Amino acid sequence: MASTERIRKQVYLLTVEDLNDHPLWEFCPDEEGEEDQDEATVKPSEDKEVSGYSPGVYILASDITFADGTTATGYIHSGEPGDLGCTQPNVITPSGQVNLWLGALRFIPNPQDLLAKAYQILAKDPASVFPVRFRTRPKINGDTMEIVVVSFMGGGDKFQPVAVN
Repeated sequence: MASTERIRKQVYLLTVEDLNDHPLWEFCPDEEGEEDQDEATVKPSEDKEVSGYSPGVYILASDITFADGTTATGYIHSGEPGDLGCTQPNVITPSGQVNLWLGALRFIPNPQDLLAKAYQILAKDPASVFPVRFRTRPKINGDTMEIVVVSFMGGGDKFQPVAVN
């Protein structure tokens, strides 16, 4: 990427192509005063890996393997492997993104409708999705991070980090 190239996107609009072109993105809150930019705005990082866990600073492209053996591309937010609020695993599909972290699920009206929509976007049933593995392309603290998600997360700790060298 040329240093003069300026790419800014909303994190929820990242595509597979974006992550293939730039496997590490960073939030740019210092640019919130710019038109069409806010706390969800990201830009490609010039860094090649994350030197610390840097909670909430980076988006790391991840290779995903579903329970049925199929694969996809997605991302996680930088952060400690067990910190659900920071890592927020996301899958990118042709129909849109699916965030596996639903936050305070008990406060979401009609959570079953939300989950049904997520499975529709994934074009899979629950047994085909979970457990799902995310493996980061960029390294964090010199290591690839792999996480295993056993269900949609929300309202409880259903996240199991797996250490990978």
